[in-house]
Amino acid sequence: MFPPFVCPHCHAPLLKKESALHCASCQVSFPLKNHIPFFLPLAHKNVVASHQSPKTFLRRIVRFFLPPNHSIYLKNLRSSLGEGLELKAFLATHPDLSTIVNIGSLSKNLKSLHPAISNLDLHLYPNVDIVADVTALPFPDNSIDMILFKNVLEHVPDPLRAMSEIYRVLKKGGYLYIKIPFLQPFHAVPDDFQRYTISGIQKLMREYEELDFGVSVGPGSMLSWVLREFFAILLSFGNETMYRIGLIFWGWLTFWLKYLDVFFRKNRLARNLASAFWGMYRKK
Repeated sequence: MFPPFVCPHCHAPLLKKESALHCASCQVSFPLKNHIPFFLPLAHKNVVASHQSPKTFLRRIVRFFLPPNHSIYLKNLRSSLGEGLELKAFLATHPDLSTIVNIGSLSKNLKSLHPAISNLDLHLYPNVDIVADVTALPFPDNSIDMILFKNVLEHVPDPLRAMSEIYRVLKKGGYLYIKIPFLQPFHAVPDDFQRYTISGIQKLMREYEELDFGVSVGPGSMLSWVLREFFAILLSFGNETMYRIGLIFWGWLTFWLKYLDVFFRKNRLARNLASAFWGMYRKK
């Protein structure tokens, strides 16, 4: 269950009036569409097509010819499109959490991992429960048990404001699971702004207690992704269509490199060439 929503601008309580939530303080109304609150304009256009388009027969045929994903989790060597072992283990051992917000969820549904998980995104993808921006969250101070923030921070134009908002709404002792890229090609979802070293992450998370931290996606996956992009760009000669075809062709030739991560699982120096890091933190 969510705590009562507040105005994302002034944090005043919201009153339900007909099919909207109304802020008496700043006189702003937020529409409800099929019981889903929109704290952004209904016409918000930050859409990732692959998470919005219906799974038609033609799309299934096209997906059959696409190469496997370029990345795997370092610990279990399974596709990084799924969830990591660390997050699954934590949620399984914390059934008492009552409010978990998955920020930047796209269309993922993680309720099988924990029934308290609700999805927040910029757009109404399938399975989204709240349409809002991480830099203006519609929750009261100290009200959320846990926040999942996976593969999102690089896409936020104001990361410090986003982290400040997450800190504000987390309860004291609340948990933050975060996954952040280090060495990855540009990928706009819907845009791409920054990367983080270990030192950068430590500075970013200095107000939290670090419970655990490590490499999420390793050097083999990094190499697979980079080489896929490198050859697709090199041999496209600047042509967008040739580049898209090249991603498929070189994807089939390079996807297997991700399995080299089996040799990095116990190598502490793997962090020097990691594709992404993960961390579990607790608000002090």
